[in-house]
Amino acid sequence: MSSLTTRRQSPVFCAVALLFVSLASQGQCQTTSPPPTTPCSTYKSCDSCTPHAKCLWCFSSNNCTEYPVSWLLPPASLCPLSQARWGVCWLNFEALIIVLAVLGGTVLLAIMICCCCCCC
Repeated sequence: MSSLTTRRQSPVFCAVALLFVSLASQGQCQTTSPPPTTPCSTYKSCDSCTPHAKCLWCFSSNNCTEYPVSWLLPPASLCPLSQARWGVCWLNFEALIIVLAVLGGTVLLAIMICCCCCCC
């Protein structure tokens, strides 16, 4: 008879434990909303604009604008590449494109040379 009582108590105990756990987890989650972001147009110098990844400084118009993330490069209507600064003030987009093209070409050339030397 004691084994019959133990069998009945196990499901009841599990049901009670499940009820307590489900009631304890009904509390609401406290989340904080992110602070409002400052629009890029409020930055008035290149040094204050370029540290923000979403902002682009244009020397020809002396203004800070939102970086057009839908484009890889900012369109010329927004700012000429030689006058656009993003990330740092001392590097324009033209120089950045040239440097990245040279580095990419060097890496591809090195891979091709390694493949030719190893396979031949």
